[in-house]
Amino acid sequence: MNIKVLGLLGVVFFVAGCAATEQGASPVNLKAKTYAAALQSADKSCRVDEDCTSVGKGCCPCAGNEAVNKDAAKLLNQRLNKECAQAVCTLQMCYVEINTSCQNGTCVGTPKPMKDYFAK
Repeated sequence: MNIKVLGLLGVVFFVAGCAATEQGASPVNLKAKTYAAALQSADKSCRVDEDCTSVGKGCCPCAGNEAVNKDAAKLLNQRLNKECAQAVCTLQMCYVEINTSCQNGTCVGTPKPMKDYFAK
């Protein structure tokens, strides 16, 4: 066989292999070095309120919460649990929970009303 034909076949198989292993875009940058960087890269797109949820901004509950797409939340929570396995947090009451909603195609978090923290 001609060397040019062999080279062309090699390139075709290489490109086909790369295309076959390419996956869809992840809702989170899986190569982020820290949880904070992964959170910042998280997908916040939505169509309805049910597409949105909240995740912690850090290991301790008082770090606050961020509104993200529910698919991104799954990956973020896995990473948060892994990074925060040895975290030490103080025992204090924090009023940092948020209610999430979809506004103009983006997940948005609004502070939970104070009355919702107390039993009725």
